[in-house]
Amino acid sequence: IVVGGWCLCMQSAMGSRSISEGSHILSSSSLSKSPSSSRVSKRLTEDSMSQSLKGMEYAVRGEVVIAADRINADMSNSKESSSKYPFDHIVYTNIGNPHSVGQKPLTWPRQVMALADLPSSVGIDHPNVCDMFPEDCVRRARSIKEALNGHGTGAYTHSQGPKVFRDEIARFIERRDQLPSHSISSDSIFMTNGASSAIHMILTALISNPKCGVMIPIPQYPIYSATIDLLGGQKVGYYLNEQNGWDMNMDELEQTLLDAKNRGIHVNSFVLINPGNPTGNVLPPDAVKHIGNFCAKHN
Repeated sequence: IVVGGWCLCMQSAMGSRSISEGSHILSSSSLSKSPSSSRVSKRLTEDSMSQSLKGMEYAVRGEVVIAADRINADMSNSKESSSKYPFDHIVYTNIGNPHSVGQKPLTWPRQVMALADLPSSVGIDHPNVCDMFPEDCVRRARSIKEALNGHGTGAYTHSQGPKVFRDEIARFIERRDQLPSHSISSDSIFMTNGASSAIHMILTALISNPKCGVMIPIPQYPIYSATIDLLGGQKVGYYLNEQNGWDMNMDELEQTLLDAKNRGIHVNSFVLINPGNPTGNVLPPDAVKHIGNFCAKHN
């Protein structure tokens, strides 16, 4: 059995356990024994699986997209099928994927990443590199390769992210928020593989029991509601005011929190999506301050 971890403990159908450390192969004499068909049952079924996972909904990959895939396949398979639809192709807008609808890629990041990925001899150290790439791309790629200690972009890094990058993030936050120099430690910065990974990590830490609640906007990007369901927490939705540019109403927030408390829910966190997704609104600075005060007031 091929496995991907450093240590795996597995119980076979016969009940014995095997452990493999530092290896990608798990072997056990018990696994070679074939129990009679009458004793073998499917371990993972819809009834035995995590019911939280079974019940969670992730709308961006849900029924609308499944229907679109079905129509797209139908249109591709035969000309007769395509003629029954009042359109000749489908534009997928269920996720933020601007390249798929024609947006040109940002040149500078791609040039930098190309140089960071290339061997130095044909990249940053090539004698004609500045004829092929802008000088600022070469400088940035060189700093990235130095930060990775020569291991390349494919190697594992510190679990929080390379320290040089975290230092740069800390300095950026200080400039952005007009904070004293070196008031933010890079040890408090965690780099993740996209926002979704960070959201899942934070919610996993926050939802310690089924009574934990998280205030989320309505409408919202469904990763929040889906992850809360998966972790067995409580969704506490607060409505945005569409007539007022999807702004927040502080009275609405107070009432939503009070209603949750009356239902026995312990609200310990607040999700602010700004700019709004999917609404696209941008909250003014005063609104953000009000939300900060609301969270401080209710701990």
